[in-house]
Amino acid sequence: MLLVLVFSSCSLDYDQARVAESIAEQIPETILIEFTHTIVSGGRVWVVLEAERAETYGERKEIVLQGAVFQEYDENGDLLIEARADNAVFKIDSEDATVSGSIVIYSPEQQASLKAGRLTWTREGRRLVADDGQAVRLQTDDGSFVEGRGFSADFRRKELKFSSRVRGSYVEQQEDE
Repeated sequence: MLLVLVFSSCSLDYDQARVAESIAEQIPETILIEFTHTIVSGGRVWVVLEAERAETYGERKEIVLQGAVFQEYDENGDLLIEARADNAVFKIDSEDATVSGSIVIYSPEQQASLKAGRLTWTREGRRLVADDGQAVRLQTDDGSFVEGRGFSADFRRKELKFSSRVRGSYVEQQEDE
């Protein structure tokens, strides 16, 4: 009888446990300032990722970057691509990413840049897509450009598309005689 009275007067507060779990998802496990991650293979630098601030979230399996700069190099050590963004969220398990803020991606080989405000990279399928309604501008170093909305890039097929409000200008190069 005493046992029944003791258990009937006890109550467990599960709300505190739920609050602690949700807070844990919001608090970074690690905060790194002036972060640099370099991938080296075969004695060569292939990738350099820098950020003003990097936060890791184990529960969410994410890395959140502020002031991010990404550089990829070829086998000769030449810069293939440089990308800058105010913010980036990298999904550890899928290697997908969402970048936002002032985004500039530059290819020295193509002598061209891409500018946008928000892009999503999907590793599987190698696709880069802008949010609906988001303006994206592609521009070459000679001043030629195309810009529009509904941007998507399929790097497997080497296709770039705009679905609406597309405009541009082509600068013809004059050959010296």
